[in-house]
Order: sequence, then structure tokens, then C-alpha cells
Amino acid sequence: MFTGLIEQTGIVRNIERKDAGASMTLEIGSLPQAVIGDSIAVNGACLTLTSLAHDRYTFDLSSETIQKTNFERSRSGDLVNVEQPLRPSDRLHGHLVNGHIDCTALVSGIHPSGTYRIVTFELSERTHYLVEKGFIAIDGISVTPYDIRERLFTTAVLPYTYEHTNLRSKKVGDIVNIEFDIIAKYMERLLKTRKGGTMTEAFLRERGFA
Repeated sequence: MFTGLIEQTGIVRNIERKDAGASMTLEIGSLPQAVIGDSIAVNGACLTLTSLAHDRYTFDLSSETIQKTNFERSRSGDLVNVEQPLRPSDRLHGHLVNGHIDCTALVSGIHPSGTYRIVTFELSERTHYLVEKGFIAIDGISVTPYDIRERLFTTAVLPYTYEHTNLRSKKVGDIVNIEFDIIAKYMERLLKTRKGGTMTEAFLRERGFA
């Protein structure tokens, strides 16, 4: 489990295709107490650390992970976001992030607004999990989406977030990983198990969600 608050960025140094998957090596300054076998979020995807040598961290990528994420397009020199898992004693400053990527999105616009940057994304598929002023993880970064239109949504990126994540390297046309809020998925699953259950505005208001 992660929070969507990026600890640091890493640089892709090597991607080696093997069988149906791949092995990806990152250069990361330091991940305190990281050991082989740990789960670490890279661009929001929960990966298992398989090799560690000085500042080189290697992860195996399954074919499913490659197909579902922007790792399919990753190249040596790419900047990636890195977060170690949440500990029970940690404060939850972002939101609960599983590290399971739902889909990808295209960066369709980047515009400065004072000290902020307004970034617009276009999802690869339509979804009802995208909620105005809700939670979403973009390349593992916890952000708030707004101005939702069909597959488009916008987020305002703070200067600190821009400078300390891979968003500083993004340009229009780039692909990012997307994970929607897990709470919405569980609610939908629970409602589907109810006989004839549907999620209505009245149902949400009755339970304090709207």
C-alpha cells in the first residue's frame, strides 16, 4: 500500500526484454532500508525489487504489467517516480494507492498558471471511477482531478510536486499510468453483490457520500 507522495525520482538505465516480460534497472540515489524482495512503486506500479547493487535497483516486469502501463514505451534515460510502501506508523498525507495500474492516459495539454502548471490528460478508455475533486494517482502521484469531460480531466500541479516528480520531464503526447481510487471500486463491487443493487444519488446521500 502506498500514499501517492513521491519520495524521489529515478532514471531508467536499462530495460532487457526476456520471454514475455522484461527486466528494468533504475538508478536511484538511495532507498533507505530497501532489500531484495521489497515492493516498491515505480511510476505508480507496485514492483518487486529483484536485484540491488549500489545505486542500481532492478525489477522484473510481467507481460501484464508492460501491457497495462507506460513501461511499454520506457527508454533508457527516462525519469520515473519512486515510492516505498506505507508503514502502519506513517501519516497518510495523500490517499490509499494500491500500485495496481488501471489504464494509461495521454498528456494533452500543459499550461502555466502563476506558479502552478495546469495539466490536462486524456484517458485511454472511458470510466465512471473518475470523480470531480476526488482522488487519482498519475504515475503514482496523488492528485485531484477536475473539469472532467468524457475521457478528459485536468489537474493543477503545485511547484513542489512539479520539481520533485517526473512531471518536470513530461511533454504533450507522453503517456502516464493511472490508478483510480480503490474505495470507489469496492463500493461498486459491494453494490453489485446486492440483489438488484444499484448505486444511486439517494443511496450515496443516505450513507453520507454525497
